[in-house]
Amino acid sequence: MRFTDPAWGLLFIPLIVGLILSWRHFHGMARVRKGIAFTIRFLMAGAVVIALMGPQSYRENKGTAVIFVMDRSDSVAEADRRVAEEFVDRAMRSLGPDDAAGVVTFGAQAVVEAIPGGKRPLGRLMSVVDSSGSDLAAAIRLAAASFPDGKARRIVVLTDGNETRGDAARAAEAAAIEGVDVDYVALGTVQRRVEASVLELQAPSERRADQPFELRALVESSTEQRGVLIIDRNGVVVAEIPVELPAGKSSIVISQLLDEPGFYRYRASLAVPEDTDNRNNVGAAFVNVRGRPKLLLLQGDASQTELADALRKQGLIVDLYGPEGMPARAEDLQPYDAVILNDLNAYYVAEYQMNMLRAAVNDTGIGLAMIGGEDSFLPGGWYGTPVAEALPVDLDIRQRKSFPSTTVLIVIDTSGSMAMKEDGIEKYKLAIKAAVMTAELLSPRDRIGVAGSTDDIVYVAPIQDLTNKQAVISNIRKLRPGGGGVYAEPSMRFADQELRKEDTKVRHLIFLADGADTDMYGNSLAIVSQMYRDKITTTVVAIGGGKDERFLQQLAKAGGGLYYLADKASKLPQIFTQDVAVMSRSAIEEGAFYPEVAFGEEILSGIDPGSIPALYAYCLTDLKPLARLGMKSPKDDPILATWQYGLGTSLAFTSDAKSQWASLWVPWDGFAQFWAQAVRAISRRATRNDYQVQVSPVGGRGEITVHAYDRLGNPLVSNDTTVRVSTPSGETRDVKLTQEAPGVFTGWFDAEQLGSYIVTVAEQDADGESRVSSSGFSIPYPPEYQYQATNFPLLEGIAGVTGGAAITDPLDALRAVPDPGVSIEDLWLYFLLAAAVMLPVDVGVRRIALPLTEMIATVVAWMKRKPAQEPSEADERIARLRKAKLAATDSDPAEARGKTVILKPTERKPREQTRKPAATGATASKLLEAKRKRRESDEE
Repeated sequence: MRFTDPAWGLLFIPLIVGLILSWRHFHGMARVRKGIAFTIRFLMAGAVVIALMGPQSYRENKGTAVIFVMDRSDSVAEADRRVAEEFVDRAMRSLGPDDAAGVVTFGAQAVVEAIPGGKRPLGRLMSVVDSSGSDLAAAIRLAAASFPDGKARRIVVLTDGNETRGDAARAAEAAAIEGVDVDYVALGTVQRRVEASVLELQAPSERRADQPFELRALVESSTEQRGVLIIDRNGVVVAEIPVELPAGKSSIVISQLLDEPGFYRYRASLAVPEDTDNRNNVGAAFVNVRGRPKLLLLQGDASQTELADALRKQGLIVDLYGPEGMPARAEDLQPYDAVILNDLNAYYVAEYQMNMLRAAVNDTGIGLAMIGGEDSFLPGGWYGTPVAEALPVDLDIRQRKSFPSTTVLIVIDTSGSMAMKEDGIEKYKLAIKAAVMTAELLSPRDRIGVAGSTDDIVYVAPIQDLTNKQAVISNIRKLRPGGGGVYAEPSMRFADQELRKEDTKVRHLIFLADGADTDMYGNSLAIVSQMYRDKITTTVVAIGGGKDERFLQQLAKAGGGLYYLADKASKLPQIFTQDVAVMSRSAIEEGAFYPEVAFGEEILSGIDPGSIPALYAYCLTDLKPLARLGMKSPKDDPILATWQYGLGTSLAFTSDAKSQWASLWVPWDGFAQFWAQAVRAISRRATRNDYQVQVSPVGGRGEITVHAYDRLGNPLVSNDTTVRVSTPSGETRDVKLTQEAPGVFTGWFDAEQLGSYIVTVAEQDADGESRVSSSGFSIPYPPEYQYQATNFPLLEGIAGVTGGAAITDPLDALRAVPDPGVSIEDLWLYFLLAAAVMLPVDVGVRRIALPLTEMIATVVAWMKRKPAQEPSEADERIARLRKAKLAATDSDPAEARGKTVILKPTERKPREQTRKPAATGATASKLLEAKRKRRESDEE
């Protein structure tokens, strides 16, 4: 036994001295008992001291435990996987009686396939790992933690050595410190695949317009062959370059020149005649070209060019598109310094595009403007959307303004088709979300009811006030699909009956039905026509087109409401809230007015407030806290508002910018100047300092290097800029940079998702506004698809640092470990438990006086007792004399003197009259005489 901290043993000195002194001053206890108590106390305290000393037992390991680490990533061919399985199976069948073996499999993560055990076949591998990556380091760490005690340890990795994340070399160093050998079986040598790939496309992060630059494509081929490298820019092919590829890696340089500012996405595609896997034949890079501001203008009607023409006259670059022009990828937004949504309905924008636009404003500093109209703000269905979150105005106006009281009844198709999934979500859940958002939009004095329509029409939330919205919403969420179909006439009769009971000024029905499965038309048209004459409006929402679409359109027209065709159920929330806002007449304020200008508004710099023409209508909104109000209506509603959202600035103009509500503005001389200044105020600003940002993916991480200089070219010695990363999933990450040298700062972030990563460097100017510089990179395919050859340098390094070797024979995996080592077991807990057990014994010995001497004597006597013998004649005579004396003692003394009492052997006095037998000889006579005298004195 050894001790980890023997210095604690010095405590035995005061312990022994204290016990000796206590012995001398401790009285009132028998010597034997005192000795036992002090012995127990010494043992108890000694056990605690030994526990503090850290006792350990050492014993030599017996047998070898082997953990096989098997690579199941995509870079390992199926033939190599079979070789690995056969290797492990043979080794496990050859285990010795004292040996044990386990299996760990890995891809992008590592899992235990089989815990260490004795001789057995491998069997079928059942674990499932993500094969698009390789984390050999995690597999080595997991294997090192899986060994049983008492055996020598060895890890055998069966891999091609191509890791896409982690640091296997460092994990091997940790294993070496723990005394674990790591052998390797190299995979990828059984069958050489003919493979070619684009390893990387390199490009400068930023360039000025008209400044030439070079693209560099790093290409690898397993064999010598010819091919074509195709270069496209933003999806348009700009070069097709014949290439001759040698076996191994090569570099191809392509010269480029751009005269228009923007954020350009380059892609290199390799086409070769011999290739096993073409998924790795693509590389991508971004180039940010600085120049004049460039704008993306999206309108519901792209044929109305009043605003685009005015901005172009002011020297701005404008791309004008209809709803279809909304970018589908994050990098497609980066060429623009601002995005303007001009009277664009939310129906045409997918939720992921809204999230992408919000992230572009928040993370990369792109400006955002929403201009009003009948298809914008609340009447355009933007309530509750990610874009609305970025705006400086609040669309939840019914909570704060006075509008006619409204009753909304929502009848939802709950047939079996509503249980079908759309993008992983059941349709009925999207309908519930739409109804919930409608309830949230309405004010407490409004009323709402929700019913499901199938074979029966059943309320989940009867029509009621919204004073307790959460209770109503809770009931709405109980909606569930049933069977059958949705029936038009019964649904209309139900709605007519229920809404006629209401006395609110606005009564409105929303009927959600399947465009291909609506039955029982009956008298539906007549019912809704009568409802409309009685001021009850009906809106119809069809989910998908089909045979019943025409009837549903007629139903909405007869009911005086609107008809919506939702090609996807995900559109329902925008449709419902938009419809309620329009039909309750709570979204648009009509009537001519002159906007009031706030003092000091920069957008109106140089514009005479008195020259501003009148507007004829605007969308109702509320100003958000911290937003800046530039113009307002006579009723104090926002007309022009701005605020800072993340790194970007957003603007809201609640009237329109075309010849409808702003018919007097379009011919106004200040129209172009106003909008040019408004757009420049929100456009992304370039950094004042010269930042050269290099970003590249390395081993599952994005590595950032920033070279920072001031305007005089001097390197910055401190850096207070913000570095923000927008990931392919829309998440935002802030990266902390560390200075490595004057003007050089580095940082990193996780980059394991496929897609584009936009990295933005932002600094604050003297006015507190953000100036940004953006760059990024793209991961077009999993890094696992990139590798072709076995990484022998890594495998040899792992084996070398741990004392392992390259093996090819399964029996070599079971060879004796040169230094089997010893097993160490901590014993302090056992000593501590012993002290705990002795504590109550110590207390008992000191507090409870037990007749230990008598108990010991009894035990000794019992152990020494002899077997019973036949009584002798002398013994019988003595017994009779004792009985006679006993009888004489119990009799009257006077009678005892004159009589001889003879007791038969079977006679016995009652128990209460018996006495202790008198002692023999003189002692007995004295006792009898004393007793006689006492009785005589009592009689007198």
